Amino acid sequence: MSNFIIKKLVFTALVLLPFFAFSQSITLSTDSEIVQTDALFGFVLTAEGSFDSIEEPDFANFTVENRSQSQSNSISIINGKFEKKSSITYSYALRANKAGVFEIGPATLKAKGKTIKSNKVTITVTGQGSGSAPANSNNAQNAPQNEAKPDAINENYYEKRASSLMSPLSEWEKKTPDYFIRTIVNPANDLYAGEPLSVSYYLFVKPNSISDVNFYKLPVFDNCWKDEKAETRLNFKRLSIDGKVYDYAPIKTYILIPDGTTDMVEGTQMIMDVIIGSFFSTRKVTISSVGVQVPLKAMPEKENHKNGVFGDFKISADKKSLTIDKDNMLETLTFSIKGCGNFQDAEIELEKDPMLKIFSPEITSSVSVTPKGYCGTKTYKFMVKGLRRGETTLKVRPFEFFSRDNGWQKPEITDIKVLVKEVQGVEEDENKTSEAHSFELLKELPANVKKYEISPLTEKTWFRVAVAIPFMMILFSFIIRVAKNLKTRRIGSQSAKTEKWKDKIRNSKDCTELLNNFYGALEELYGIRLKGERINALKQKYEGKIDEITDFVRKIEQISYSGMSNADIAGLKNEAEKLLDPRGLKK
Repeated sequence: MSNFIIKKLVFTALVLLPFFAFSQSITLSTDSEIVQTDALFGFVLTAEGSFDSIEEPDFANFTVENRSQSQSNSISIINGKFEKKSSITYSYALRANKAGVFEIGPATLKAKGKTIKSNKVTITVTGQGSGSAPANSNNAQNAPQNEAKPDAINENYYEKRASSLMSPLSEWEKKTPDYFIRTIVNPANDLYAGEPLSVSYYLFVKPNSISDVNFYKLPVFDNCWKDEKAETRLNFKRLSIDGKVYDYAPIKTYILIPDGTTDMVEGTQMIMDVIIGSFFSTRKVTISSVGVQVPLKAMPEKENHKNGVFGDFKISADKKSLTIDKDNMLETLTFSIKGCGNFQDAEIELEKDPMLKIFSPEITSSVSVTPKGYCGTKTYKFMVKGLRRGETTLKVRPFEFFSRDNGWQKPEITDIKVLVKEVQGVEEDENKTSEAHSFELLKELPANVKKYEISPLTEKTWFRVAVAIPFMMILFSFIIRVAKNLKTRRIGSQSAKTEKWKDKIRNSKDCTELLNNFYGALEELYGIRLKGERINALKQKYEGKIDEITDFVRKIEQISYSGMSNADIAGLKNEAEKLLDPRGLKK
């Protein structure tokens, strides 16, 4: 009896163990404790355990741009211990409305009458936004000390960005050390206005820890021309930073060329969700990159080179001279710009010439990011047409560029000599007058001219007959085969139905069942409906062809009426089977 009680207690403990193997908890966290006004940042609420409800924190002074929810449950047995975990995560994308120091939280979790409060998170918002208080307001005492020093703010801001893939974790990346986005700007500093730069984004994660990623917001760049190079898939490689191993993969690379109207190129943050865990237990982590602020300096003596661009180029033409004559009304002239630099603003323009018509050029570019910079070739193809005869010179408008090594340069572009020999379709001699020629159209052919028929072969009658004969033979063969198949199927189907009704007749238990089966067989096989019809009417309808059938039906009815329904009906069954054989009454 004691053993039975012990077993019951052990069983009860195992059943109740999952409900006591974990406790409730709720925490708040952020990916950035220092943000700028109007900048997005991530905020996460995580609750674990069994609970009845969750009260989210108050986000006063912040705007919730996005909110998402994910939930996971897991059960495990470790060293014989049964453990169950349940968690729910709320992910927010917040935007600060004004500068200052603000607290978010606490959040509240209620479970079985018990209330649990989370931690509080302090967010420092720098910069003056549209909703920030003036400097002399009561909130000035809460503003950070470096808010009045824009240069110091920018200096700290740049320190948060890593200079290379192998750099130690920045202060920004240390906030989410297991998963972060590293931003690499090249060149990193000392950039000129109009100088191309690249901004590359890399995803760093713990090895083999993520199952998927999802972009929430891509960066937006101002005051520049942008070209995007997106990765088709995440191709992870492995490296070690500060003794910790990471998997990293390039996400996107942007080529930026400042438009020359400002001394700063700015870009917003990249925000993305990283999905962690297996298919049955996943968790979403929202991470973000730092924003991009790249200061620019003016090119030296820019005021003396207003149309100059940044770069180091060589310009060449495919021809030194051009000849346009009556056999070639249009001629193509090709210029190539090769080197590295601002290809967006590097342009070839030809000066107007009254003797020529110059069409708009066809422009093609083959430019990419290289270790030397933004390098490649840009090609201009001009179509030129002569307007009047004579010689002229095709000139290229002045083109200047600035490079770090060589300073300002003005490439030498040789003028193109053009000879327009003729622009008319027929050459005219001023000393000769054109002669008139008369022509007479032939209304009919002369009698001695032989005629040949040149109609195509497909229009010949004998050709059409020769093609139609084998086609008709194949068609008739096909029709005969189809008819035979239909006949065979019909006969097979009729035989199967006949055999079915014969089996029912053999298994009839008495005269009544035999007669009903016989009626059903005649109706389905031959379309003869006897049941409920008068015999004289049937004989008149079928012109005496069913006399044997009606006599057989009368015989069974007499046996039934005489009270001999239990007599041996084996002979009647055989007679009924014979009457079902084809007798010229088929449909």
